Amino acid sequence: MPDANESKQQGICPKCSTNLRYQGAANDVEPFWTRIGAFFAYPFAVDPMVLIAVCTFVPIFLGQNLFGLLGAFLLFCILTKYVYSIVEHTSEGHMTPPTFASAFTGDGMGIIFQQIGVFILMGLIIVGAGHLGGPVLAVIVSGFLLLSFPASVIILALEKNIADAVNPLRQLALMGAIGWPYMVLYAHLVLLFFALSAVQDFVNQHFPLIIANPISGFLFSYFMVIIFHLLGYILFQYQDKLGYAADVQDDEPAPASIAPNRSLRVDADIDINLKEGRYDAVLGILEEQLKKNPNNIIRREQLFKLLWASHNLEKLSRYAQPILRLFVSNNTPDKSALLLKSLLKHNPDFQLQDPELIFQLTQQLYHQGEYRLILVIVKDMHKRFDDFDRLPDTYLVVVKTLANGLQQWDKAAKYLMFVKQKFADHPSQSKLPDYLADVAAHRRLEFG
Repeated sequence: MPDANESKQQGICPKCSTNLRYQGAANDVEPFWTRIGAFFAYPFAVDPMVLIAVCTFVPIFLGQNLFGLLGAFLLFCILTKYVYSIVEHTSEGHMTPPTFASAFTGDGMGIIFQQIGVFILMGLIIVGAGHLGGPVLAVIVSGFLLLSFPASVIILALEKNIADAVNPLRQLALMGAIGWPYMVLYAHLVLLFFALSAVQDFVNQHFPLIIANPISGFLFSYFMVIIFHLLGYILFQYQDKLGYAADVQDDEPAPASIAPNRSLRVDADIDINLKEGRYDAVLGILEEQLKKNPNNIIRREQLFKLLWASHNLEKLSRYAQPILRLFVSNNTPDKSALLLKSLLKHNPDFQLQDPELIFQLTQQLYHQGEYRLILVIVKDMHKRFDDFDRLPDTYLVVVKTLANGLQQWDKAAKYLMFVKQKFADHPSQSKLPDYLADVAAHRRLEFG
């Protein structure tokens, strides 16, 4: 987008110049349901595996006493802090896990107690519903709380506020903003919890406690990392609907400041005006750009295409030389010939004013077989550019054109004599007698 500054998340519409809303990577994010494999692989990075190892093996050394309970609670706090760091990290566009140190440092340590507070409030809400409406209402409320739990986690991660996290209106608003994919998310989470429960039940039934407990701890931590990474990805995927913007961060760091690319703005202006049929406006833009940078190859090409398509031969005559220089540099003598013939048909007196360009054109047009066109563009060069140091080389191309191309041997001989008499210091002097002999014998000239 022209005039966009991603570091400041700003952009301006090229047509009406109003500020645009930055959407980050919202339109480019792969849907979460197509990258399930990546979610399961996510915990196997070094940092989350360190956390999982701590939560797996430390409980082995904790006894079944008050010290053990305190240790288990501390591990739960560490895990909670880390998985919420995952939510924030992923929502910002990072597809690699946060460092293990983020479980102990940085802002958001209060998230641990806020999450505990959310669990307590949810329990109280269910109990209150049971007291007010009996078991049926309690079941309905429990069902809604289960359905809205992912939304609650997302809101808590965004707002850091318990009241918002348990507010059913906020939860419904978030679910509505995400739409039907929220139900897909919920189905995935239910399957993950069922898988976790099933595997833990199997382990507890078939292994002794000394083995089953570490495996259960490993599985619980592993699945929590997956689930919270998934929730963070939901934030990232639906960022435009949830009111913020983020870009993918892990490919390469963006520069601290990005200078506006004026070329993109010009391209957008050209594109819009072309689509709306304002060709004069496009011409004005291109002329202005070429005044600022006469050597801009892209703008020269665009100018030629516009003038050629609109049959604006007056402007083509005016800009013929820079356009022909472009064709020469691109080695496209067919385009040069087409343009020159059109300009000469429009104005038989048309002449190029750049002797170096004429020389380069004669070389390319000779190999293109445009012999008569060469004679037209070199007409009276010795009068118009008598101090041009490559004039003899230009006329030697004319000699080949007359002899090899048009079999006008007498005229070729006259040009050779002119070079011999006029340019005594030219390196070709020693070979001119041989060239004259070849012309006299009507033999093809091979030089240059």
